[in-house]
Amino acid sequence: MFNRMKKILLIIVIALTMMLCSCATTPKDNADKVVKAVNEYCDKVEKAIADEIIDDGDIEAIKDSEKKYMDLIADITESYAGNANDRAEFEQQYTSDEVWVRMADVTLKLANTEGYAKLSLTNK
Repeated sequence: MFNRMKKILLIIVIALTMMLCSCATTPKDNADKVVKAVNEYCDKVEKAIADEIIDDGDIEAIKDSEKKYMDLIADITESYAGNANDRAEFEQQYTSDEVWVRMADVTLKLANTEGYAKLSLTNK
């Protein structure tokens, strides 16, 4: 009888732990993921434009990184479909980060780099 109760208690504890872990992602955590992805995009762009020419390999890396952060934003936003408060908090958190100032600077440099036209004409 005692072993049976221990097993039931263990199953309950495991179930509660799994539920807590799956719900532990906060809007701030999700915003941090977006900021990290945008920073990675900026890193790729800065690396690509370091030689002042965007070649085909650079285009692929930039487009992949851009798609990654854009898909991440879309997926997280969609996950908050039933929770307007968390969605608003998430959007507030990630849009208020300094990474967007960095992105604006990087984008301006990118636009003034040889080969930018190839990048803007490439779909991904």
